[in-house]
Order: sequence, then C-alpha cells, then structure tokens
Amino acid sequence: MIRLTNLTDEELKTIGRRIGGAFYDEGEGLFTRLDREDAITALEIMTECYYRLGVLYTTSEQQEGYLAYWRKGEAREWGMKMMRVSLHMTWRFLREIPFRSLKKLLPLMSNPYEKIYQKEPDYVVISMVAVRREFQGQGFLHVLLEEPFRIAQEQNIPCVLDTDTELKVKKYISCGMKKTAETQIKDGGTMYTMERDYRDE
Repeated sequence: MIRLTNLTDEELKTIGRRIGGAFYDEGEGLFTRLDREDAITALEIMTECYYRLGVLYTTSEQQEGYLAYWRKGEAREWGMKMMRVSLHMTWRFLREIPFRSLKKLLPLMSNPYEKIYQKEPDYVVISMVAVRREFQGQGFLHVLLEEPFRIAQEQNIPCVLDTDTELKVKKYISCGMKKTAETQIKDGGTMYTMERDYRDE
C-alpha cells in the first residue's frame, strides 16, 4: 500500500472523481440518491478531507483502488488539524453542493460504528474503500484490506467499517469480516456495520 502524498490539486481532484464514479456507478447504495455529479463532487470533497488528514492510500503506482483508514487513538491526536479540515470540507459542501442534495447527503455522513464501538479503547476504522471500475473483480478489495487487517491483528484490536448495501456486505464477508449491526438512517436506507476482530480467533 502507498500513502498518497505531494499530490497536485488536479491529481487529487482526479482521484476524488475516480472514487466518486466508482461509488455511484455501482448503481445502488445511498449515494445514488443524489444526482450523479453531486454524488461525485461530494465524494471528491471527502477524498480531499482524508488526504489532508494523511490517511488516504492506494494499492500501487497504477492506483487500482483507494482506501482511507486510521486508528481511533490517532484521531484523538488530530486536534486543530481535524478542525481545519472539517471547516474546509463544510465550506466546500456549502459552496459546491446544491441544497436539495445537501439535505439527502447529511444522513449519509453518520458513522454508526462510532456508537457501537464507543467503549473500545482503540480500533482500526476503514472509512472509504473504492476499486476503480476497470480493476473490479480482480482481487483488489482483498489487497486494500490487507494493511488495516494486519494492523488490527498486530495490535489485537478490531477493524471496523460501515457500508450501505447488501452486496458490499457479502464482499466484506468474503474478506473475513462479519456483520455486527444494522442501523436505519433518516429518510430510509440501512447502514451495515462490519468487523474483523482477531480477538475472536
């Protein structure tokens, strides 16, 4: 895995749009409630957020897929950095996403795993996973998950994520995760919380 650094604004935008397209073009999931361009822009903004936090990774120089992950313990240390990134992301959302789409977007920003695992002192959280369409079905999801799984195993802590479709649940189960919760979100739809917990093994 390669952590993405020293990107130009144009390179970062290209990556964000690739990720947005990968999510939207699945044809299902919560982001398909938005217009295609609004969904891609929203995911491009989120990608920039992860990049600014230093938690955006790719599979290789070919960038077959992308991943954002971190440990709960790390997030507690972000402080002012997180505040600056959050303010920038909010400003971009308000400036670039029409109000009708913002209303649909807000429920999608919830993170059920935070409540479910709030008593855990530490865990690895996977916040975004995307394999580019031309590389799907070639095992890159497994490649993307290897590093966060390895860290969780080494530290003896859970690795968790939220996802939004039954198909994705099945894919994560095939990678060794299990479903631990289903959360109904505002305006319908379900978020599924997944876990890989090496303490069970």
